[in-house]
Amino acid sequence: MGGGNTGLSLASQLLRKKSNLKIGIIDPSEKHYYQPAWTLVGAGIFDVNRTIRNEKDVIPKNSTWIKEAVSEFMPGENKVKCLAGDEFTYDYVVVCPGIQLDWNKIEGRKETLGKNNVSSNYSVQYALHMGDD
Repeated sequence: MGGGNTGLSLASQLLRKKSNLKIGIIDPSEKHYYQPAWTLVGAGIFDVNRTIRNEKDVIPKNSTWIKEAVSEFMPGENKVKCLAGDEFTYDYVVVCPGIQLDWNKIEGRKETLGKNNVSSNYSVQYALHMGDD
């Protein structure tokens, strides 16, 4: 589960070791964001457009992209259920969901993002303006 950098890298490495594995990557995103570069984007030394690609273009060869979101884990049955109701079984599961941003966890953070030199390299929107005055 997870089509970000960690999930895709792990899938690629596993397929390099054993090319006949059946790997499904469950991720609903149309776009893939290379977030580690956003610090460099914020510093003004890396082009943000090089950090955004179509998810379908970065899915490793010989793996299957399941364009869904997992809603439930059923480890006793070796199964995951997706929001659309589809269920997928597995022998092994790796969970790489990435992060969920919650700007409201810090009082005043959401309201001041992008103003008064407050920014974040966890969002492409705000990373673009990290060096702005």
